Amino acid sequence: MSNLKFIEISEDIFKKLENNYNNSNYYQSVSWAYLKELTGWKKKYVAVYDGIEYKAISLLLYKSIIFNRNIFYAPRGILANYDDYNVLEFFTYNIKNYIKRNNGFLFMIDPLVKYCDRDINGEVIGNINDELVNYLKNLGYNHKGFTTDYNAEIQFRWSFYKNSDDIMKNMDKRCKRSLRKSDKYPCVVKEVDDNSILDFKAIMEHTCERHECFDRSLNYYKRIKEVFKERVKIIVVYLIRNKYLSEFKDDKLYDKIMLDNREYIPVTAGVFFIDNNSVHYVYGGTFKEYMSFNFQYKLQYLMIEYAKNNNISIYDFGGISGNFDKDSLNYGIYEFKRGFGGYVVEYIGEFDLIINMPLYICYKFMYKIYSIFRRIYLKIKN
Repeated sequence: MSNLKFIEISEDIFKKLENNYNNSNYYQSVSWAYLKELTGWKKKYVAVYDGIEYKAISLLLYKSIIFNRNIFYAPRGILANYDDYNVLEFFTYNIKNYIKRNNGFLFMIDPLVKYCDRDINGEVIGNINDELVNYLKNLGYNHKGFTTDYNAEIQFRWSFYKNSDDIMKNMDKRCKRSLRKSDKYPCVVKEVDDNSILDFKAIMEHTCERHECFDRSLNYYKRIKEVFKERVKIIVVYLIRNKYLSEFKDDKLYDKIMLDNREYIPVTAGVFFIDNNSVHYVYGGTFKEYMSFNFQYKLQYLMIEYAKNNNISIYDFGGISGNFDKDSLNYGIYEFKRGFGGYVVEYIGEFDLIINMPLYICYKFMYKIYSIFRRIYLKIKN
């Protein structure tokens, strides 16, 4: 490892390299760094360089949390070959010293690396990645566990994927029925612009209230569009009011639609990030009173079709719970995504590299208190 160097790199160099790794993703991008500035995160870029090749790179987000000391976070990083243990060891040794020099007490990672292969039902079918998990633990990282909760992690530990070439493969009868029903109703699908961003925001606010979670700000959504440009699609599906009223006089929502004077009535929305070989469904929602139109199914189908037509092989439906019991709290989210056919993905999870243990313990205690009050506030608010 004598020829390896741990260095800071410029934003321009990072931007040229950010798509060159097997686990490249939109979180590890200059665009994501600019987006997170809205929520108080600062940015640095680091690399392991051997004089010829950048063996690893990472966006580091950092923020002052307690006693003017920083936490550092490599979102879905670092970008590297995780089979190259020499590089991981070299990076870890040097990041400790780097964080100490930069007034930090904690380094967090949640790599976009699979833990094991699973089928559509969540059953393990091979390639359990215990060796990497154990190696990271031996390097000093504290693994935060093989969690199954839907909302426990910084980023989801479980997701649901589909190969875009097989749009109809393994799609269940309920999903096919829902898609056929959605095709009955007149709608138009629009990418969000300055005139329609408030329609999108209204859907997101309503959905977050229903699920008792915080919504992002309007500026946050506007910033997504600004910084990701062609790598993001923000979409709203609208009901065409007059056409609906002329064709569906006996529909149960007829009277409600009659009272809405808008030509196009927003129903469903979604935010989709586009990586080298994946389309990711990241944020989305539907007005509860209009869910019977099933436009939430139509939107997913259209984006899988978009991936196929653009030779993007993976469609990522986004986070699910790892608890596949039908009575579990968030089973409905998994059931909706499962209906399209595909397979469960389990990532290796979150790891903390603790630089200062007393500060870390204090931080964890304060974060626990914050989480409790956050839940209480949401319950009162909703």
